[in-house]
Amino acid sequence: MKWLENIIDKSIGNIDEISVLNNISNKDITDLEKTIGYKLPESYKYFLQYKYSHKLKLDDISIQLFLPTPTERLNKIKESIFEYHEPEEIIGKGYIYFADFHDYGLLCFNANEKMKDNEYKIVYIDHEDSEEIHPYAQNFRELLENDKESGNRFVEYLNKYHE
Repeated sequence: MKWLENIIDKSIGNIDEISVLNNISNKDITDLEKTIGYKLPESYKYFLQYKYSHKLKLDDISIQLFLPTPTERLNKIKESIFEYHEPEEIIGKGYIYFADFHDYGLLCFNANEKMKDNEYKIVYIDHEDSEEIHPYAQNFRELLENDKESGNRFVEYLNKYHE
């Protein structure tokens, strides 16, 4: 997935930080998928296994991806899915929590709709009302390729929605 490597390498290069190859194995990914009960998008699995960096500077600064350290492996992701929010409200309804949108809400893969290579659509779920769900991106690639104003446009959309 050359497109993904380019995004990650560019993002890491923007922050003057040393990155290392990640040591997350295929077995780690399979174990996580068994634990959550859903397959992960192929691009997201590649993302988790490609390189580790403490920070990843995306153009869309509203996105805070979970970046487990090589020693944490996937424990931080499991913890986020099962301990930060009521699991029955998120993963129990087919939403795989993998990032935050500012401090407004969660970004989740919507595993309710079958997609090729599990490249699920990404939805936003409000922190305070898990019934409030909005589309955010068509897939993980679109999320990573969003421009600097994507988050601002989405906040404007939310503000209009709540008027």
